[in-house]
Amino acid sequence: MRNIRFLILVIFSCSLSFAQQDLGIVGQSNWLYGWTSFKPLANDYPQTTKILPNVISSDFKLSGFETYSLVGEVYVTNNATLTIEPGTIIRASTDEYSTLIITKGSKIIADGLPNNPIVFTSSKSAKERKPGDWGGIYILGNAPINIYGGVYKIESAIDPSLTTAGGSNPADNSGSFKNVRVEFAGKGKNRNSIYDAVSFIGVGTGTTIDGIQSSFSNGNSFKFIGGNVKGTKMIAYRSKNSDFELTQGVNCDLSNGLVIRYAYFSASTSFRAVTVKQYENRDITDFTKPQTNVVMTNFSMINESDGEAVTKGLIKEAIYINDGCLFSLNKTIISGFETALFLSSNIALTPENINKIKLKKIFFNNCENNIISELGTTESQDLESMFAASIYGNVYYKASATDIFNDPNNERTPDYRIKISGVK
Repeated sequence: MRNIRFLILVIFSCSLSFAQQDLGIVGQSNWLYGWTSFKPLANDYPQTTKILPNVISSDFKLSGFETYSLVGEVYVTNNATLTIEPGTIIRASTDEYSTLIITKGSKIIADGLPNNPIVFTSSKSAKERKPGDWGGIYILGNAPINIYGGVYKIESAIDPSLTTAGGSNPADNSGSFKNVRVEFAGKGKNRNSIYDAVSFIGVGTGTTIDGIQSSFSNGNSFKFIGGNVKGTKMIAYRSKNSDFELTQGVNCDLSNGLVIRYAYFSASTSFRAVTVKQYENRDITDFTKPQTNVVMTNFSMINESDGEAVTKGLIKEAIYINDGCLFSLNKTIISGFETALFLSSNIALTPENINKIKLKKIFFNNCENNIISELGTTESQDLESMFAASIYGNVYYKASATDIFNDPNNERTPDYRIKISGVK
Protein backbone atom coordinates (compact mmCIF):
# COMPACT_ATOMS: atom_id res chain seq x y z
CA MET A 1 0.00 0.00 0.00
CA ARG A 2 2.75 2.47 0.92
CA ASN A 3 4.61 1.63 -2.28
CA ILE A 4 1.51 2.38 -4.30
CA ARG A 5 1.10 5.79 -2.64
CA PHE A 6 4.74 6.65 -3.22
CA LEU A 7 4.51 5.69 -6.87
CA ILE A 8 1.46 7.88 -7.36
CA LEU A 9 3.23 10.86 -5.81
CA VAL A 10 6.15 10.44 -8.17
CA ILE A 11 3.96 10.04 -11.25
CA PHE A 12 1.62 12.94 -10.55
CA SER A 13 3.75 15.53 -8.78
CA CYS A 14 4.62 17.16 -12.10
CA SER A 15 1.12 17.11 -13.58
CA LEU A 16 -0.31 18.54 -10.36
CA SER A 17 2.00 21.55 -10.43
CA PHE A 18 0.22 23.11 -13.41
CA ALA A 19 -3.28 21.82 -12.72
CA GLN A 20 -3.60 22.31 -8.99
CA GLN A 21 -5.40 25.66 -9.25
CA ASP A 22 -8.35 23.66 -10.62
CA LEU A 23 -8.59 21.51 -7.47
CA GLY A 24 -11.08 22.18 -4.71
CA ILE A 25 -13.09 25.38 -4.58
CA VAL A 26 -12.13 27.78 -7.34
CA GLY A 27 -12.44 31.47 -8.15
CA GLN A 28 -10.26 34.39 -9.17
CA SER A 29 -11.02 35.87 -5.76
CA ASN A 30 -12.16 34.34 -2.46
CA TRP A 31 -15.91 34.10 -3.00
CA LEU A 32 -16.44 33.43 0.73
CA TYR A 33 -15.68 37.06 1.45
CA GLY A 34 -18.50 39.30 2.70
CA TRP A 35 -21.62 37.14 2.86
CA THR A 36 -20.39 34.18 4.94
CA SER A 37 -19.77 33.98 8.69
CA PHE A 38 -17.54 31.52 10.51
CA LYS A 39 -18.18 33.03 13.95
CA PRO A 40 -21.99 33.07 14.05
CA LEU A 41 -22.10 32.78 17.85
CA ALA A 42 -20.56 36.21 18.15
CA ASN A 43 -22.74 38.06 15.63
CA ASP A 44 -25.01 40.77 17.00
CA TYR A 45 -28.30 40.86 15.11
CA PRO A 46 -30.96 43.58 15.41
CA GLN A 47 -34.06 43.04 17.51
CA THR A 48 -37.09 41.87 15.55
CA THR A 49 -39.46 44.52 14.23
CA LYS A 50 -42.11 42.37 12.53
CA ILE A 51 -43.61 38.88 12.83
CA LEU A 52 -44.08 36.66 9.78
CA PRO A 53 -47.63 35.42 9.21
CA ASN A 54 -48.00 31.67 9.58
CA VAL A 55 -49.65 31.33 6.17
CA ILE A 56 -48.47 33.35 3.18
CA SER A 57 -50.98 32.69 0.40
CA SER A 58 -50.21 35.60 -1.94
CA ASP A 59 -47.01 37.24 -3.12
CA PHE A 60 -45.18 38.69 -0.12
CA LYS A 61 -41.96 40.69 0.22
CA LEU A 62 -39.63 41.02 3.21
CA SER A 63 -37.77 44.32 3.50
CA GLY A 64 -34.05 44.53 4.10
CA PHE A 65 -34.75 47.35 6.55
CA GLU A 66 -36.69 45.06 8.88
CA THR A 67 -35.78 42.12 11.13
CA TYR A 68 -38.46 39.43 11.13
CA SER A 69 -39.51 36.94 13.75
CA LEU A 70 -40.36 33.45 12.47
CA VAL A 71 -42.66 31.83 15.04
CA GLY A 72 -43.94 28.29 14.57
CA GLU A 73 -44.52 26.77 11.13
CA VAL A 74 -44.67 29.38 8.37
CA TYR A 75 -46.06 28.12 5.05
CA VAL A 76 -45.89 29.77 1.64
CA THR A 77 -48.91 28.37 -0.22
CA ASN A 78 -51.24 28.85 -3.17
CA ASN A 79 -48.40 29.25 -5.73
CA ALA A 80 -47.33 32.44 -3.98
CA THR A 81 -43.79 33.86 -4.11
CA LEU A 82 -41.95 34.93 -0.97
CA THR A 83 -39.36 37.54 -1.95
CA ILE A 84 -36.64 38.42 0.56
CA GLU A 85 -34.59 41.55 -0.04
CA PRO A 86 -30.81 41.68 0.50
CA GLY A 87 -29.84 42.38 4.10
CA THR A 88 -33.00 40.87 5.60
CA ILE A 89 -32.56 39.08 8.95
CA ILE A 90 -35.07 36.38 9.94
CA ARG A 91 -34.77 35.26 13.57
CA ALA A 92 -36.59 32.02 14.37
CA SER A 93 -38.25 31.50 17.74
CA THR A 94 -36.60 28.89 19.93
CA ASP A 95 -39.60 28.48 22.24
CA GLU A 96 -41.35 26.19 19.76
CA TYR A 97 -40.73 24.30 16.54
CA SER A 98 -40.19 27.11 14.04
CA THR A 99 -39.64 26.42 10.36
CA LEU A 100 -40.21 27.92 6.91
CA ILE A 101 -41.94 25.65 4.38
CA ILE A 102 -42.19 26.54 0.70
CA THR A 103 -45.02 24.33 -0.54
CA LYS A 104 -45.18 22.70 -3.97
CA GLY A 105 -45.90 25.30 -6.65
CA SER A 106 -44.82 28.22 -4.48
CA LYS A 107 -41.44 29.94 -4.62
CA ILE A 108 -38.85 31.66 -2.47
CA ILE A 109 -36.68 34.36 -4.02
CA ALA A 110 -33.91 34.94 -1.47
CA ASP A 111 -31.29 36.84 -3.44
CA GLY A 112 -28.79 38.43 -1.10
CA LEU A 113 -25.65 40.24 -2.18
CA PRO A 114 -22.02 39.39 -1.41
CA ASN A 115 -21.83 42.48 0.80
CA ASN A 116 -25.43 42.29 2.03
CA PRO A 117 -26.53 38.67 2.65
CA ILE A 118 -29.84 37.28 3.85
CA VAL A 119 -29.62 35.56 7.24
CA PHE A 120 -31.86 32.96 8.88
CA THR A 121 -30.76 32.49 12.48
CA SER A 122 -31.80 31.86 16.07
CA SER A 123 -33.82 34.31 18.14
CA LYS A 124 -31.32 33.92 20.99
CA SER A 125 -28.69 36.54 21.70
CA ALA A 126 -25.02 36.30 20.82
CA LYS A 127 -23.12 33.50 22.62
CA GLU A 128 -26.41 31.88 23.74
CA ARG A 129 -27.32 30.34 20.39
CA LYS A 130 -26.84 26.63 19.87
CA PRO A 131 -27.44 23.99 17.20
CA GLY A 132 -31.08 22.97 17.02
CA ASP A 133 -32.50 26.27 18.22
CA TRP A 134 -35.09 26.19 15.41
CA GLY A 135 -36.29 23.87 12.66
CA GLY A 136 -34.95 24.99 9.28
CA ILE A 137 -36.16 25.48 5.72
CA TYR A 138 -38.14 23.02 3.56
CA ILE A 139 -38.36 23.49 -0.20
CA LEU A 140 -41.06 21.21 -1.65
CA GLY A 141 -40.91 20.87 -5.42
CA ASN A 142 -42.59 19.04 -8.28
CA ALA A 143 -39.64 17.01 -9.61
CA PRO A 144 -39.53 13.18 -9.52
CA ILE A 145 -38.85 11.15 -6.37
CA ASN A 146 -38.27 7.39 -6.57
CA ILE A 147 -41.01 6.32 -4.17
CA TYR A 148 -44.33 4.64 -4.93
CA GLY A 149 -46.80 7.26 -6.04
CA GLY A 150 -43.95 9.74 -6.48
CA VAL A 151 -45.04 11.81 -3.48
CA TYR A 152 -43.07 12.44 -0.30
CA LYS A 153 -44.75 13.86 2.80
CA ILE A 154 -42.99 15.83 5.51
CA GLU A 155 -44.04 15.60 9.15
CA SER A 156 -46.79 18.09 9.98
CA ALA A 157 -50.31 18.10 11.37
CA ILE A 158 -51.71 20.55 8.83
CA ASP A 159 -53.43 19.90 5.49
CA PRO A 160 -51.47 17.10 3.71
CA SER A 161 -51.78 18.98 0.41
CA LEU A 162 -49.39 21.56 1.87
CA THR A 163 -46.78 19.09 3.08
CA THR A 164 -46.14 16.91 0.04
CA ALA A 165 -43.42 17.06 -2.60
CA GLY A 166 -42.70 15.24 -5.83
CA GLY A 167 -44.12 15.14 -9.32
CA SER A 168 -43.17 14.77 -12.97
CA ASN A 169 -41.33 18.00 -13.79
CA PRO A 170 -37.53 17.69 -13.50
CA ALA A 171 -37.18 21.36 -14.51
CA ASP A 172 -39.50 22.59 -11.75
CA ASN A 173 -38.66 26.03 -10.32
CA SER A 174 -38.96 26.59 -6.55
CA GLY A 175 -37.15 29.92 -6.58
CA SER A 176 -33.66 31.13 -5.81
CA PHE A 177 -31.02 31.19 -3.06
CA LYS A 178 -28.08 33.57 -3.43
CA ASN A 179 -25.76 34.69 -0.63
CA VAL A 180 -27.91 33.24 2.15
CA ARG A 181 -26.87 32.02 5.61
CA VAL A 182 -28.83 29.48 7.68
CA GLU A 183 -27.57 29.21 11.27
CA PHE A 184 -28.34 26.98 14.32
CA ALA A 185 -31.15 25.01 12.68
CA GLY A 186 -32.00 21.31 13.06
CA LYS A 187 -34.66 21.25 15.77
CA GLY A 188 -37.32 18.54 15.43
CA LYS A 189 -41.02 18.70 16.17
CA ASN A 190 -40.66 16.22 19.02
CA ARG A 191 -38.36 16.51 21.99
CA ASN A 192 -35.74 14.05 20.76
CA SER A 193 -36.10 14.43 17.00
CA ILE A 194 -33.61 16.16 14.74
CA TYR A 195 -34.29 17.86 11.43
CA ASP A 196 -32.05 19.38 8.80
CA ALA A 197 -31.05 22.97 8.14
CA VAL A 198 -32.21 23.05 4.50
CA SER A 199 -34.21 20.25 2.88
CA PHE A 200 -34.62 20.17 -0.91
CA ILE A 201 -37.40 17.67 -1.62
CA GLY A 202 -38.42 17.03 -5.22
CA VAL A 203 -36.71 20.25 -6.27
CA GLY A 204 -36.12 20.79 -9.99
CA THR A 205 -33.33 22.25 -12.12
CA GLY A 206 -35.22 25.52 -12.53
CA THR A 207 -34.37 26.34 -8.91
CA THR A 208 -31.26 28.50 -8.47
CA ILE A 209 -28.79 27.65 -5.71
CA ASP A 210 -25.81 29.98 -5.92
CA GLY A 211 -24.37 30.76 -2.50
CA ILE A 212 -25.85 29.26 0.67
CA GLN A 213 -24.12 28.52 3.98
CA SER A 214 -25.42 26.23 6.71
CA SER A 215 -23.65 26.62 10.05
CA PHE A 216 -24.02 24.59 13.25
CA SER A 217 -26.92 22.46 12.11
CA ASN A 218 -28.13 19.93 14.67
CA GLY A 219 -29.07 17.63 11.78
CA ASN A 220 -27.75 17.50 8.23
CA SER A 221 -26.71 20.78 6.68
CA PHE A 222 -28.32 20.01 3.31
CA LYS A 223 -30.63 17.13 2.53
CA PHE A 224 -31.73 16.22 -0.98
CA ILE A 225 -34.68 13.85 -1.34
CA GLY A 226 -35.34 13.06 -4.97
CA GLY A 227 -35.52 15.86 -7.48
CA ASN A 228 -33.17 17.14 -10.18
CA VAL A 229 -30.95 19.77 -8.62
CA LYS A 230 -28.13 22.06 -9.69
CA GLY A 231 -26.23 24.05 -7.08
CA THR A 232 -23.01 25.95 -6.59
CA LYS A 233 -21.15 27.70 -3.75
CA MET A 234 -22.77 25.60 -1.03
CA ILE A 235 -21.01 25.69 2.36
CA ALA A 236 -21.58 23.28 5.24
CA TYR A 237 -19.86 24.43 8.43
CA ARG A 238 -19.65 22.30 11.59
CA SER A 239 -22.75 20.20 11.04
CA LYS A 240 -23.59 17.62 13.69
CA ASN A 241 -24.92 15.09 11.19
CA SER A 242 -23.96 14.79 7.52
CA ASP A 243 -23.17 17.91 5.55
CA PHE A 244 -24.75 16.65 2.34
CA GLU A 245 -27.20 13.74 2.46
CA LEU A 246 -28.53 12.67 -0.92
CA THR A 247 -31.20 10.01 -1.31
CA GLN A 248 -34.45 8.70 -2.88
CA GLY A 249 -33.35 9.01 -6.50
CA VAL A 250 -32.01 12.55 -6.44
CA ASN A 251 -30.20 13.50 -9.64
CA CYS A 252 -27.96 16.44 -8.86
CA ASP A 253 -24.97 18.36 -10.12
CA LEU A 254 -23.20 20.32 -7.36
CA SER A 255 -20.05 22.38 -7.85
CA ASN A 256 -17.63 24.71 -6.07
CA GLY A 257 -18.64 23.60 -2.58
CA LEU A 258 -16.99 23.67 0.84
CA VAL A 259 -17.41 21.27 3.76
CA ILE A 260 -15.74 21.96 7.10
CA ARG A 261 -16.24 19.31 9.77
CA TYR A 262 -15.31 19.71 13.42
CA ALA A 263 -14.38 16.54 15.28
CA TYR A 264 -15.53 17.79 18.70
CA PHE A 265 -19.02 18.64 17.45
CA SER A 266 -19.84 16.11 14.72
CA ALA A 267 -21.82 13.05 15.80
CA SER A 268 -19.45 10.11 16.15
CA THR A 269 -21.26 7.50 14.03
CA SER A 270 -23.05 7.25 10.69
CA PHE A 271 -22.49 10.85 9.62
CA ARG A 272 -20.04 12.18 7.06
CA ALA A 273 -19.31 15.13 4.84
CA VAL A 274 -21.31 13.37 2.09
CA THR A 275 -23.74 10.46 2.49
CA VAL A 276 -25.12 8.99 -0.75
CA LYS A 277 -28.01 6.51 -0.55
CA GLN A 278 -30.52 5.00 -2.92
CA TYR A 279 -33.32 5.29 -0.36
CA GLU A 280 -34.28 6.12 3.20
CA ASN A 281 -37.02 3.51 3.37
CA ARG A 282 -36.72 0.46 1.11
CA ASP A 283 -40.37 -0.50 1.58
CA ILE A 284 -41.67 2.64 -0.14
CA THR A 285 -38.97 2.88 -2.82
CA ASP A 286 -39.90 2.33 -6.46
CA PHE A 287 -36.81 0.75 -8.03
CA THR A 288 -38.22 1.18 -11.54
CA LYS A 289 -37.63 4.92 -11.23
CA PRO A 290 -34.24 6.64 -11.67
CA GLN A 291 -31.64 5.80 -9.06
CA THR A 292 -29.66 8.30 -7.01
CA ASN A 293 -27.12 9.98 -9.29
CA VAL A 294 -24.75 12.51 -7.72
CA VAL A 295 -22.10 14.59 -9.49
CA MET A 296 -19.83 16.77 -7.33
CA THR A 297 -17.09 18.93 -8.85
CA ASN A 298 -14.53 21.27 -7.28
CA PHE A 299 -15.33 20.55 -3.66
CA SER A 300 -13.04 21.05 -0.68
CA MET A 301 -13.85 18.70 2.22
CA ILE A 302 -11.83 19.46 5.32
CA ASN A 303 -11.59 18.03 8.81
CA GLU A 304 -10.59 20.99 10.97
CA SER A 305 -8.59 18.81 13.35
CA ASP A 306 -6.46 17.86 10.32
CA GLY A 307 -5.86 14.27 11.37
CA GLU A 308 -4.74 15.02 14.94
CA ALA A 309 -4.26 11.87 17.01
CA VAL A 310 -6.45 13.21 19.84
CA THR A 311 -9.47 13.16 17.52
CA LYS A 312 -9.08 9.53 16.49
CA GLY A 313 -12.51 7.92 16.59
CA LEU A 314 -14.29 11.28 16.64
CA ILE A 315 -14.13 12.05 12.94
CA LYS A 316 -15.36 9.47 10.46
CA GLU A 317 -15.29 9.09 6.72
CA ALA A 318 -15.53 12.02 4.35
CA ILE A 319 -17.82 10.21 1.88
CA TYR A 320 -20.06 7.17 2.33
CA ILE A 321 -21.73 5.47 -0.63
CA ASN A 322 -24.40 2.79 -0.41
CA ASP A 323 -25.41 0.38 -3.13
CA GLY A 324 -27.49 1.22 -6.18
CA CYS A 325 -26.12 4.75 -6.54
CA LEU A 326 -24.18 6.54 -9.26
CA PHE A 327 -21.51 8.83 -7.87
CA SER A 328 -19.02 11.03 -9.70
CA LEU A 329 -16.43 13.14 -7.84
CA ASN A 330 -14.15 15.46 -9.78
CA LYS A 331 -11.33 17.95 -9.05
CA THR A 332 -11.90 17.67 -5.30
CA ILE A 333 -9.72 17.95 -2.19
CA ILE A 334 -10.39 15.64 0.77
CA SER A 335 -8.15 16.59 3.68
CA GLY A 336 -7.60 15.38 7.23
CA PHE A 337 -10.15 12.56 7.50
CA GLU A 338 -9.74 9.10 8.96
CA THR A 339 -11.04 7.70 5.66
CA ALA A 340 -11.71 9.65 2.47
CA LEU A 341 -14.15 7.34 0.68
CA PHE A 342 -16.05 4.46 2.31
CA LEU A 343 -18.07 1.96 0.28
CA SER A 344 -20.88 -0.03 1.87
CA SER A 345 -20.49 -3.79 2.12
CA ASN A 346 -23.67 -3.94 0.03
CA ILE A 347 -21.59 -2.91 -2.98
CA ALA A 348 -20.06 -6.05 -4.46
CA LEU A 349 -16.83 -5.07 -6.19
CA THR A 350 -17.91 -6.14 -9.65
CA PRO A 351 -17.04 -4.15 -12.81
CA GLU A 352 -20.70 -3.12 -13.11
CA ASN A 353 -20.73 -1.63 -9.60
CA ILE A 354 -17.29 -0.07 -9.80
CA ASN A 355 -18.21 1.68 -13.04
CA LYS A 356 -20.95 3.49 -11.13
CA ILE A 357 -18.29 5.27 -9.05
CA LYS A 358 -16.04 7.76 -10.81
CA LEU A 359 -13.15 9.48 -9.06
CA LYS A 360 -11.10 11.84 -11.22
CA LYS A 361 -8.41 14.32 -10.16
CA ILE A 362 -9.01 13.80 -6.45
CA PHE A 363 -6.41 15.17 -4.05
CA PHE A 364 -6.44 12.84 -1.03
CA ASN A 365 -4.51 14.72 1.65
CA ASN A 366 -3.51 13.62 5.13
CA CYS A 367 -6.11 10.85 5.38
CA GLU A 368 -5.29 7.73 7.35
CA ASN A 369 -7.14 5.66 4.74
CA ASN A 370 -8.05 6.79 1.28
CA ILE A 371 -10.52 4.35 -0.29
CA ILE A 372 -12.05 1.64 1.88
CA SER A 373 -14.67 -1.06 1.40
CA GLU A 374 -16.64 -2.53 4.28
CA LEU A 375 -15.97 -5.90 2.65
CA GLY A 376 -12.43 -6.06 4.03
CA THR A 377 -8.73 -5.30 3.65
CA THR A 378 -8.10 -7.15 0.40
CA GLU A 379 -11.01 -5.45 -1.35
CA SER A 380 -9.86 -2.06 -0.06
CA GLN A 381 -6.34 -2.60 -1.40
CA ASP A 382 -7.80 -3.56 -4.76
CA LEU A 383 -9.85 -0.35 -4.82
CA GLU A 384 -6.84 1.83 -4.01
CA SER A 385 -4.76 0.12 -6.69
CA MET A 386 -7.49 0.52 -9.29
CA PHE A 387 -8.14 4.22 -8.63
CA ALA A 388 -4.36 4.80 -8.63
CA ALA A 389 -4.28 4.18 -12.38
CA SER A 390 -2.99 7.13 -14.37
CA ILE A 391 -6.27 7.56 -16.26
CA TYR A 392 -7.90 8.85 -13.05
CA GLY A 393 -5.25 11.42 -12.10
CA ASN A 394 -5.80 10.93 -8.37
CA VAL A 395 -3.09 11.97 -5.89
CA TYR A 396 -2.28 10.86 -2.34
CA TYR A 397 -0.42 13.45 -0.28
CA LYS A 398 0.59 14.32 3.28
CA ALA A 399 0.58 17.99 4.27
CA SER A 400 -1.07 20.28 6.80
CA ALA A 401 -4.01 22.46 5.79
CA THR A 402 -1.88 25.58 6.20
CA ASP A 403 0.55 24.19 3.62
CA ILE A 404 -1.98 23.55 0.87
CA PHE A 405 -4.66 26.25 1.33
CA ASN A 406 -4.23 30.00 0.96
CA ASP A 407 -5.42 31.11 4.40
CA PRO A 408 -7.42 28.40 6.21
CA ASN A 409 -6.96 29.83 9.71
CA ASN A 410 -8.35 33.27 9.01
CA GLU A 411 -11.07 33.59 11.66
CA ARG A 412 -13.12 36.14 9.76
CA THR A 413 -13.02 34.79 6.22
CA PRO A 414 -10.83 31.75 5.62
CA ASP A 415 -9.50 31.13 2.12
CA TYR A 416 -9.69 27.45 1.20
CA ARG A 417 -8.54 27.85 -2.39
CA ILE A 418 -5.47 25.73 -2.97
CA LYS A 419 -2.08 27.45 -3.01
CA ILE A 420 -0.48 27.59 -6.43
CA SER A 421 2.80 26.59 -4.80
CA GLY A 422 1.28 24.57 -2.00
CA VAL A 423 2.01 21.14 -3.45
CA LYS A 424 5.47 20.21 -4.65
